[in-house]
Amino acid sequence: MTRKSLLSFATLFTALSLSNALAHPSNEEEKEPDLSCIQQAQWIAPKGHKPLNGYELIKKAAHQKVVLLGEQHPDAVHHRWQLQTITQLYSHNPNLIIGFEMFPRRVQPVLDAWGRGELTEDEFLNQTDWEDVWKYDANLYMPIFRFARMNKLPIIALNVDRSLISDVSQNGWDKVEASQKEGVKTPRKALPDYKKSLKSVFSLHTHMKEDEKSKQRFNRFVQAQLTWDGAMAQKIADVQKMGGDPLVVAIMGSGHIVNGYGVPYQLEGLGLKATTLLPWTIGWDCRELTPTYADAIFGLEEMEEDDTPYKPQLGVRIEENEKAPGVLVAQVIEESIAEDAGLQDGDIIISAAGLDVLKPAQLIEIIQRQAPGTWLPLEINRGDKTIEIIAKFPQIEPSS
Repeated sequence: MTRKSLLSFATLFTALSLSNALAHPSNEEEKEPDLSCIQQAQWIAPKGHKPLNGYELIKKAAHQKVVLLGEQHPDAVHHRWQLQTITQLYSHNPNLIIGFEMFPRRVQPVLDAWGRGELTEDEFLNQTDWEDVWKYDANLYMPIFRFARMNKLPIIALNVDRSLISDVSQNGWDKVEASQKEGVKTPRKALPDYKKSLKSVFSLHTHMKEDEKSKQRFNRFVQAQLTWDGAMAQKIADVQKMGGDPLVVAIMGSGHIVNGYGVPYQLEGLGLKATTLLPWTIGWDCRELTPTYADAIFGLEEMEEDDTPYKPQLGVRIEENEKAPGVLVAQVIEESIAEDAGLQDGDIIISAAGLDVLKPAQLIEIIQRQAPGTWLPLEINRGDKTIEIIAKFPQIEPSS
């Protein structure tokens, strides 16, 4: 099998940007945030900001069919809260299964082997293609994986390969072959308010225009998000149908949960009611906390400043080219630097910045050395012609 690498603003602007934008929208006007709704280490109901008894809340949730726990993917504090909540649920109901957005279904045998204690942590991460599939720091999630193995709790892969989401975003759900849909059935149509919130995310992209082409792209964008939501909901329902009456705790980005629009709505269509529990970082504006945000939220301290350097992204899916030297452009992501530069599906990149590239890893290394605001010359083979194009990386505004 050819090893694939993804260099993109992911087709859905990346899981992080989508989850952040849906779960924690920003005000257009600069205002002093309202911080009055919640205190640290406090559970409240979003409707009316009513304080809740945490013990009774968790005890009740532990005896439901499904609990959805959200996160902002890179936030270490959110992941600590998830582990705390899982351990509390487990204390009330040890008949528990944990599902993860982070894993595509194809790696389920690896998750099973991890649970049986057959893999080291490095083997587990390598065999699940963690760095290619999810990319976020595995140390954020390892405490939950360890807890599951220590207590012999099954881990379930809820997701599908990103290639399916990408295909739907590029071509639409109906144009994707059934054999490529990984058993996912047609999801429920989006609620009007969900489409409205997705539109706000979609319009954040500076290239978007009010024309027919952009409308079609937005419709495919919605279909891709529904595919993502529907796939996870359907997998959760499948686990429930296996019998044994387990509590399924699903870990996923908050954007799939907020206001009940995404996975909860898809689960309802499958006859399952989910309890939705979300983290709320002290410092977020309480004016953004809608009554339907979740069943309950928990107040958390703000994560320490992340000094991880920005990594530039070209916006292509690349593969090894088995026929000749160079790297094959398997897909150009819409509205990306690559599309602006004129790269096309099927192009063969033979050099970047004057350096020959034979493997995807070499191209990735060159791109990630690219400074903001600079130009990257690319030499490509297109058909029987060799041409040069320039990829222009935008300047990054300094943070205040």
